[in-house]
Amino acid sequence: MKRIEVVSLDRIGLVQEISKVIRRLNGNIITHTANVAADENNTPVSRFTADILFDTAADNNTVLRRLRRIKNVKQVRITDL
Repeated sequence: MKRIEVVSLDRIGLVQEISKVIRRLNGNIITHTANVAADENNTPVSRFTADILFDTAADNNTVLRRLRRIKNVKQVRITDL
């Protein structure tokens, strides 16, 4: 199982795009949270955290690369649980 944390500028459809990437990598979201808060410039920033169970061994670099391709993503962190 992996914990994925994504920080991005908030926008409509962001969580859907993150979920689509996870699904395409044969991942199942076990738990997740998504919060939006304003940064120091009063810009809405989304913080998405999820525990993911992958059907097959997923390479962290592949997951990172695909999540970073999503529009406005600023940071992605993956932790093996």
